[in-house]
Amino acid sequence: MRTEGHVRNLAGNRRFRHLLAVRLTSQAADGMFQASLALSVFFNPALGEASDPFRYAAAVAVLLGPYSLLGPYVGTVLDRFSRRNLIAGANLARAALMIVICLTLVTGFNWTWVLCAMLVLAANRFVLAGLAAAHPQVVPVRDLVTANSLASTLGALAYGLGLATTGVAKLIDSGVSYSMLALAAGVGYLASALLVSASFRRSDLGPAEDEAESGGLWRGIAATTEGMWEGFKHLGRRRGPALAMAVQGLHRFLYGIVFIIAIALFMGFFWDIESDPTRTTTISWLLVLAVLGNVGVLAAAIATPRATRVWGPKNWVVVLMALCAVVVAALAGTMKPVMFAVAVLLVNIASQGLKITVDTGIQHGIEDAYRGRVFSVNDTVYNVGYLAGLFAAALVVPKNGYAPGTLVGVALSYGLICVAYAYLARDEAPYDAQAWSPAAPEARPSTSA
Repeated sequence: MRTEGHVRNLAGNRRFRHLLAVRLTSQAADGMFQASLALSVFFNPALGEASDPFRYAAAVAVLLGPYSLLGPYVGTVLDRFSRRNLIAGANLARAALMIVICLTLVTGFNWTWVLCAMLVLAANRFVLAGLAAAHPQVVPVRDLVTANSLASTLGALAYGLGLATTGVAKLIDSGVSYSMLALAAGVGYLASALLVSASFRRSDLGPAEDEAESGGLWRGIAATTEGMWEGFKHLGRRRGPALAMAVQGLHRFLYGIVFIIAIALFMGFFWDIESDPTRTTTISWLLVLAVLGNVGVLAAAIATPRATRVWGPKNWVVVLMALCAVVVAALAGTMKPVMFAVAVLLVNIASQGLKITVDTGIQHGIEDAYRGRVFSVNDTVYNVGYLAGLFAAALVVPKNGYAPGTLVGVALSYGLICVAYAYLARDEAPYDAQAWSPAAPEARPSTSA
């Protein structure tokens, strides 16, 4: 059956349409809330001086922290309790938290609304994971691939629409306050909760009673934690993937430092208050950086498969870290907006190319019985490394972002990582390249247990 047939089947599936409506209202509200959060953190005069590296680090931590901490445990909860009730409860809780945020946001920087924002974003992990886990309950197996693709694509569009709606409301100076924008997101969360409650019975979205995990929630959380520790120990016997994962964790730490410097520069040192009092140029540059970052991710996805075949995965990691060292050193020597735009493109190529190589190393070099647990460890290292870099930068970067000395230190660190990895991984490629690369015949077999 062609794709069009699958789409027609899904269009006629009332349960899928209802589940999709729940997703779209929830993700549109996510876009509205996260846009209002970003605008209030970066451009709200009530929160004080905009140029503050700690504020930038805290803003990103609010977005990534909940995922980093809760990611491995979400499945444990979804496999033990009604997913319909979890989705409804999470969105009702988020709607209620929006009221608290609205009341406290206007008072300036307040840890009450910061904590509430973290809870809102943490709940999002349960909603999205619960919606994805519920698809097999409402869609036939033959339509699952199309259902997943359609739901994720339309969900992303709804999220983007929420972002755009909030952004346009502020850019045209409509007079809508940050609190009202957050409250509008709360209405979306409430609508999503009511939709899922009205459309499905308690057990409709799973898990089925005979398939639900037993043993209680705390036992499941303990088992998940123990599993991650077992995965970490297993890495000690697979040095190839472990070394590449360590490189990625260090890279993410340094990437976080460069990110804070770039944001602080465009919000401070590069901003001319006399010619651009409304920060139009600042917003334009940040938009350019965001676009170039995504172009870099796409370029890495195209280049990495061929590069690992030509040079081998170990050498590709070395090349990427060397590229970062050179690019960051050039930043330190120029400190120009255009160079930062070029650097975002190249560093994101390196970042995504490294991620693809690490993920492939885990898929190829880790036994299937441990693979899920090792991926959980990798996700935690990936995100925690980045968050650590953000707050390390917040301690040393001046408010205007002008920190060429810090960039020199980052460039030297990349150089050390490059040399150390080339030496330590000389016999331990991330994965066996023999089927991938003409460089493979020179590679010796791994000595790991």
